[in-house]
Amino acid sequence: MTRLLPLALLAPLSSLCMDVATKPLNAADYIDHSESQNKTELAANVESDISETETITPLILSQESKEDAQNNEKEEEDSWRVYLDLYAFLVPTTYSSTTINGNKNDAELSLSDVIETIDEALTFKAQVEYGRLGLMAGVYYGSLSTSGSKSFFKESTNPLRNQLGLPSALRQRTIRVKGDLDVDVDANQTIVDLAFRYRAGAIQKPRMEKGSGSFLGIVGARVIDANINTNFSARNESTVSVEGRRVSRENTRKLERASRESFGNTWVQPLIGAFGTYAISEDWQAFAYLDAGGFGLSGEKDLSGTAQAGIAYALGNSAQISLSYKYFGLDYAGGGGNAYSVDQSGVNLGLRWFFN
Repeated sequence: MTRLLPLALLAPLSSLCMDVATKPLNAADYIDHSESQNKTELAANVESDISETETITPLILSQESKEDAQNNEKEEEDSWRVYLDLYAFLVPTTYSSTTINGNKNDAELSLSDVIETIDEALTFKAQVEYGRLGLMAGVYYGSLSTSGSKSFFKESTNPLRNQLGLPSALRQRTIRVKGDLDVDVDANQTIVDLAFRYRAGAIQKPRMEKGSGSFLGIVGARVIDANINTNFSARNESTVSVEGRRVSRENTRKLERASRESFGNTWVQPLIGAFGTYAISEDWQAFAYLDAGGFGLSGEKDLSGTAQAGIAYALGNSAQISLSYKYFGLDYAGGGGNAYSVDQSGVNLGLRWFFN
């Protein structure tokens, strides 16, 4: 009995241990299964929410971005913009011709001569634009003076060849001076362009989207003011001769008086023009400019024109430098034996500022 008692106690104890060991395992299985289902359902809901978010959100953002871009573009168009251009026109040789009372004088001035004799110079262009419409004003002003002496006039440049009351020898032959004949020349030219402008294409900026382009058409007026004064005077010790024959002092004084010539006139030309820009890259642009004025409306001859083509490079978002080749020509005859013409071509260096 004593031996059987421990066995009797061990049997229910082992049975109890087995029950305890068995029940927690079944409960754990049940709990794990329930949690797994909950996690699966939660994951499915999250994935569904993410899927819906991923599907809808980009569409909303895309619509907002497009609307913002359109609004920004409209605001940029409906605003004021100002352009200021300063430049230097470097002309190797300036050809000019002045006819005063039928006496024609042709001149060729090299760039070094111009720099040496120039007194004042101002070249700039200002433009303002709102939307696609705008105004343009350009000023081109130069003044020079020179003095020297000559010892003879060739037949082709004899300032007296059309003067009456003098011996034909003075009017048709080469005049030679023993000594010096002083020559003083003062000249100035002012050109002012005033025009309305209309833009098609992109807004002109120092930096533009690659492949974009802009076109400007201009219509307005060109105001030209040109003046030239010449004064020739023989020194007291000088003597004037024609073909070896000495000219009397009286005729010499007539020569001096007749050689004091001047031309001055201001006239207005109708003006049309076009300016185009193409963005080679964000920073580099190619451009071309053409204009024409006059069309014979203000004189017997009355025509002017500009042709220019070059490239420009952006200096930040508000400035731009340019290098181009430019031609400018002016031909005018007002009647009465007076005429004036200029022919210039060379390198043009420019600097533009953009304000908005």
